[in-house]
Amino acid sequence: MTYRITVLYGHPADPAAFDAYYQGTHAPIALKIPDLQGVEIQRLDPDAEGNTPPFYQIATLSFASAEAMGAALATPEGQAALADVPNFADGGATVVTGTVVTAL
Repeated sequence: MTYRITVLYGHPADPAAFDAYYQGTHAPIALKIPDLQGVEIQRLDPDAEGNTPPFYQIATLSFASAEAMGAALATPEGQAALADVPNFADGGATVVTGTVVTAL
């Protein structure tokens, strides 16, 4: 079983500053979270009609289970990653979690 936490980042006021902070500061902090099984970052493009997507970026972090995620986020490393989000996500961050039930 895989359990994921997904962070949907709203559009930042300064995309270049967001990108620089995310890559240079936040990602190195987040990658220290124990028992992290995988990370995917997706930058969203406009749709076929050229409309701006509802979010700027999506980050997905994978863990073995909900319990493993909870324990990992409760560590100092997990708390540091969570506490860092307001430092760069001025467009907001929506967090959802869930079990991966199928992969095609």
